[in-house]
Amino acid sequence: MRLGRIASISVALLAVMLLAGCASYPWYGGSYRLKDTTQTRYESASYEVLGPVNASGRSVIILGIFVQGIEGEGLLWPAAKEKYGDKVTGIKDITAAGNYTGILPPIYVECLTTYTGTAVQEKRARQ
Repeated sequence: MRLGRIASISVALLAVMLLAGCASYPWYGGSYRLKDTTQTRYESASYEVLGPVNASGRSVIILGIFVQGIEGEGLLWPAAKEKYGDKVTGIKDITAAGNYTGILPPIYVECLTTYTGTAVQEKRARQ
């Protein structure tokens, strides 16, 4: 009797996940791009463009609850400081592009994101 109850609860849970789209595909992967239509023109006299900077992040999500990894536009700062030194006072025109793969999302999801921006130096900060 107890095994039948567990089986029926499991089937009901799976049915809800299928209807919600969480378990519709056993393997799912894709890519996404955020803010990719931005075109920046640095016509301001207050900035000097230092050049492009890139950084990557990776995170793994298990059961939609447990998250491990590092993501975010803040990853650009250490990369910019390493490439251009202390001249960096800002990062402009940040874009993010990535790939994600999931096995019965949200059971297991892996996100790989690449961040790109333009390092700038504020001319007033040079003195």
